[in-house]
Amino acid sequence: GGSSGGEAAMLALHGSLIGFGTDIGGSIRMPAHMNGLWGLKPTSNRMSYRGVTVSTDGQQHVPSSVGPMTRSLSSMVTITKAIVDAEPWSADAQCPRFPWRNDCLEEYSTRPLTIGLMLDDGVVKVHPPIERLFRELAAKLQEAGHDVVQWDVGLNAQCVEIMDAYYTADGGEDIKQAVGEGGEPFIPHVKALVERGPAISVYEYWKLNRRKVAAQQAYHEMWNNARSSKGQPIDIILTPTMAHTSLPHRKCRWVGYTKLFNLVDYTALSFPVGRVSKTLDSAGTDDYVPRNAYDAWNWAQYDSESMDGHHVGLQLVGQRYDEEKVLGAALQVEKLLNG
Repeated sequence: GGSSGGEAAMLALHGSLIGFGTDIGGSIRMPAHMNGLWGLKPTSNRMSYRGVTVSTDGQQHVPSSVGPMTRSLSSMVTITKAIVDAEPWSADAQCPRFPWRNDCLEEYSTRPLTIGLMLDDGVVKVHPPIERLFRELAAKLQEAGHDVVQWDVGLNAQCVEIMDAYYTADGGEDIKQAVGEGGEPFIPHVKALVERGPAISVYEYWKLNRRKVAAQQAYHEMWNNARSSKGQPIDIILTPTMAHTSLPHRKCRWVGYTKLFNLVDYTALSFPVGRVSKTLDSAGTDDYVPRNAYDAWNWAQYDSESMDGHHVGLQLVGQRYDEEKVLGAALQVEKLLNG
């Protein structure tokens, strides 16, 4: 499920009380989704990365985030508050002085919310059980008095394209050196990544950074300008974590639902919402016409029989430093799911 997949598996098997992962494209949220866990990707420097090993160390264009993984929301709130209350900025110069806001948590755990619904990212359509569980939760939210808005996905593909351009900006040099130090051969898909092309120039890198900042600003303005039919601003987004449930090794090819929020550095929480049911989710998919190669690949993987019982997760997303808001909203969602 991602670079934090081992942590998620150990946590799901009750090998630990809590876990910690790192997330630069979904590596906390994807294994949480696949293992029925709660996984929080905070804004990148809300929690300290000091002393944590990271690939592409030194790049600042899309910083990796450290975040907790838990089996319950109560544990997630407790550990997140404890970390922030420890004042990580006192030991790490990269962390802003941003104390825990319990009033924000309480506000968003009690008041009506305005929620942007993004069932489809505009590139790869989710599998039937994910759509079913998404729509069921959206209906419960509306029945509980929350307002919903269909979210604009017009910027998604551009953000993901910029993110992808960063992966090989150094021509794979960082990965090559790390693998060389380990003395092991490349696995095929990593070898293909590092051989994708030469490093770009410093000037080309600056141009890419300008594109990133422009995309971040555009997404920021889109969020801030969005309004519900009642004229209310958007509090959070509800969206799938992935387009599919867990798959056999090396079968995952699209992670646009997660890495979009790495590029804009937003707070994102993956949470368990249910499981695949071969009874409820066995409707044929032969009549669906894929939009692109990624979409076609994803739909070729769907099998309600083999996926029966697999966990399904969704995400709640806030803007930068919205950890308390997202966790507060999650408390309301949890009550609806358990009700």
